[in-house]
Amino acid sequence: MKYKKFLNLSMTFLSVVAGLYLLYWVIQITTACSFHTPSGSMQPTLQPDESGLVNKWKLGARIFNIFDAIEGKPYTVRRLPGYGHLDRGDVIIFNYPYLDSDRKRDSIAMNLRTYYCKRAVAVAGDTLEIRDCFYHVRGCSDTLGVASEQEALQTYIREFAKSNPDSAAWPAWMRCCPRDSIIGWTIRDMGPLVIPGEGTELKLDYRNWLLYRRYIEWETGKKLFWQDSVVISDGKPIKKYIFTENYCFAAGDHAIDSKDSRYFGLVPEKFIVGTAGILWNSQDKHRIFNIINRH
Repeated sequence: MKYKKFLNLSMTFLSVVAGLYLLYWVIQITTACSFHTPSGSMQPTLQPDESGLVNKWKLGARIFNIFDAIEGKPYTVRRLPGYGHLDRGDVIIFNYPYLDSDRKRDSIAMNLRTYYCKRAVAVAGDTLEIRDCFYHVRGCSDTLGVASEQEALQTYIREFAKSNPDSAAWPAWMRCCPRDSIIGWTIRDMGPLVIPGEGTELKLDYRNWLLYRRYIEWETGKKLFWQDSVVISDGKPIKKYIFTENYCFAAGDHAIDSKDSRYFGLVPEKFIVGTAGILWNSQDKHRIFNIINRH
């Protein structure tokens, strides 16, 4: 009798542990997970060495075969139904869009080992510009990002430009993606840049080939070449392209020191884990349980 009672208690205990373990992973996959900010790229919104929760309900949790993704096999990313969509100003956590941290590869891919936290200053359908270090979206009068941080970058570049008037000779960290002399964008002035979304149609001239080649190749799985004044895909000339995915421009609030879309380009929405929720750990105990703000 005692043995049976012990066995029943053991089975009950194991069932509870297994149930809690399963519940933990269900929550991790469908509801929320933790993120950490190792640097100050999101100051003053987030400080170095802070941790928060990722809200997966707004966009809908991603569902994909993680084992195929790890092994480099083809996989499809789907989302559970969410209660909203990506809004301009959301703080987001996403997979870095290249398989190596230095962006040496020629095509984008969802890096499962590297996660970034930035702000979506422009979303699908927006036309973004940086004018004298400040972000602007056509038709939007809202402040994008943290104005005081962009002003600090503006002051720094103005001082730098006094002794270096030729922007073509500026160091690499001041040049924006795609870092091509034809485009000639810098972190002081860039754009206009259309942020593609599902259904966005673009004419494929040389400039747009430079700007969007990697994203089209990621969507189609086919290489694009510029040859005889036309874009070639799969051996055939194409004059326009209709996007099938949504993208965003993700930028750090600390504009003077942030590795973001100014340097590595657009982020596919499928690479976004979710939006930032609340802080659960900070060296400043007064910040714990603060809701991470959006602009």
